[in-house]
Amino acid sequence: MTAERELDQSGTLERGLAVLEHVGTCQEISTNAIAKQLGLSRSATYRIVGALKNLEYLEADHVTGRIRLGTRLVELGVRAMSAADLHRCAPRYLAALAEKSGETTYLAVPDSDAMVYVATEKSENSVTLACRLGTRRPQYATSLGKAWLSALSEVDRVERVRRMTLESLTNNTITDHGRLLGELAATSTRGWAVDAVENEPDVGCVAAAVRDHTGQPVAAISIAGPASRVMHRLEELGATVAAGAAALSLRLGHVPQQRG
Repeated sequence: MTAERELDQSGTLERGLAVLEHVGTCQEISTNAIAKQLGLSRSATYRIVGALKNLEYLEADHVTGRIRLGTRLVELGVRAMSAADLHRCAPRYLAALAEKSGETTYLAVPDSDAMVYVATEKSENSVTLACRLGTRRPQYATSLGKAWLSALSEVDRVERVRRMTLESLTNNTITDHGRLLGELAATSTRGWAVDAVENEPDVGCVAAAVRDHTGQPVAAISIAGPASRVMHRLEELGATVAAGAAALSLRLGHVPQQRG
């Protein structure tokens, strides 16, 4: 049975939600196009759209008649975002990442040229690391900081890095501004950052930026552990932390732009 056929035979609630999601994706669309693209009958689609318009979840353009999301959804979205405080939402995402990775996870927020560790979760197999809540670490030497920097605009990123003093914390710390900017550009493309034993001896980390509803990076989350374990799982853990950061960002109201 095709997905369209399953939807046509599903309950009213499921079909109504599918219509809302489809309209949200398309931004504006005719009712006939909704029916065709979702595989619903025209009569059912008109009934669903009519009901959602009456409840103000959908509205029609007064000139074209095309359907778009209504004011009621805007109100609900605002309420959801007001309840989506970073510090209240983050723990369950950190816990899920810790369980999946088997390592320690952190949430950090930017403060000047440092990242401040504000939350952490451990797995059963994780080891105790030196970073405690409230610890400050330089952005240039941590995966958390590099993830946050890489999510800035290129102009802002370059300006911030150029004014930093890059001091060696381990033998692997990047102390050249050009090299650091090159790594941040690669991180921005890849979607997750690496601390290859650059901040603390024998510790490896991967991290990704967390964005708010405006699209601006407001924090970063990381997976950290012994370098002997983390550095052999970079691709796996990088993809895992990027997915976790994206999920938390979505909870905070960030909707990624679709690339055509």
